Amino acid sequence: MSSPAAQRPLLRRVLIANLLLALLLYVALVAAALLTLMHAAERAAHADIAAEMRVLARHAEALKVIAFADEIEYRTQLEPDDAPTQGLYLLLRRDGSKFVGNLERWPDGLPAAAGRLRFDGAQAGVSAGRIVGAATLLEGDFPLLVGRRLEPVDAMLREFLPAALLGLAGFAALASMLTLRTARQFRQRIVATNAVFDGLRRGDLKQRVSPDIIVGGDELARLGSNINRALAEMERLVKGLDAFSQTAAHELNRELSHLHDEARASGASRFVETTERLIELLRQILTLARIEASPGFETRALDASALVSAAADVYRDAAQLGAVDLVVDTSGATGAAIHGVEELLRSALMNLIENALKHSPPGSTVKVMARAEEQAVTISVRDQGPGASSEDLTQLIAAGSNGPAAGHGFGLRLVQAVAIRHGARILLQNRQPGFEVTLQFSRSGA
Repeated sequence: MSSPAAQRPLLRRVLIANLLLALLLYVALVAAALLTLMHAAERAAHADIAAEMRVLARHAEALKVIAFADEIEYRTQLEPDDAPTQGLYLLLRRDGSKFVGNLERWPDGLPAAAGRLRFDGAQAGVSAGRIVGAATLLEGDFPLLVGRRLEPVDAMLREFLPAALLGLAGFAALASMLTLRTARQFRQRIVATNAVFDGLRRGDLKQRVSPDIIVGGDELARLGSNINRALAEMERLVKGLDAFSQTAAHELNRELSHLHDEARASGASRFVETTERLIELLRQILTLARIEASPGFETRALDASALVSAAADVYRDAAQLGAVDLVVDTSGATGAAIHGVEELLRSALMNLIENALKHSPPGSTVKVMARAEEQAVTISVRDQGPGASSEDLTQLIAAGSNGPAAGHGFGLRLVQAVAIRHGARILLQNRQPGFEVTLQFSRSGA
């Protein structure tokens, strides 16, 4: 079974990631606009302050400090009584006491030295609010401070921020709605398409992608159309192959049966055995063809212990006739289940047990074992025969009926086909003596 991470819808994750990036971009743009606005306001205030100090300097060329005091007093009187004072001034005496100005004192915590200043109005004894200013020392060491309130900028920010937050909430709501709607539509189409393949695994060749999915001309629609064309062609080929194999099997079986009857009537026992082997070989070939050609089978959870015991029971008598001890050990798989087709799995196990018995000398043991792990169930068949020429499945199948592993080839080919259909692994190992074949299945429900 897929991990939880793999089950999260991919498109939904992509859309949510894009939504979060868009929201972050929105916040970044708003923050950049605010910072730019504040810096521009401060630059304008400092430029205004510098220009005013130049004007004050020109007016005071003759009278020096007294002229500055008169100019400052004149400017403070221009401010309306009912409006917040925007131009702020303070001229100190040498001893640090106030000479003139609408600031009550030099800002707390700031040195009375030349340079740019930034402080709150409460620090200078006036109403609170951000203030920027410039300070200089007049001739005679008289500190002068000229400042400007940033109240207009602050007021604009107070109005801008709620609007920006409202816009952010609206953008997030609209984007979330579109994201969820797109993800839901995409998921519905993907689920419907996957349902087609679920039907194929059950053997229903009539499954097709719904017409509702293949309209619209987008990527999923084109994918659905291609799937439908591929399924139609697969159905045609499977039906043709099935018809041909059925006809060929019928003809071959009929001719072999006639040959078998004639050989029996004439007393040719060697030919009787040959025809019987050919008929059995034909049956196995048809079984293998059916496994590989059919698109799917109806699967269900199967008890591993019961499956192994049922396959072994078929060969109890054969094992006794060959003086071979057939041992079944399923104690390690109690309660464990595998998902599959019972008929095919039993056929694969029977092939492995039959091959093991063929290569087991009298007095030896064939052991069939089932073991359960947290995520897997393994079924092993081990004999005490001569072993095989290779532990590579492909080489062993290619060897066919040659060498000490004679008889393993075709049986393993059928077992391989069943394993592939069930997503199982096949492990081969020479045990010296003996040969062991292990099938490893995913545990049902793991």
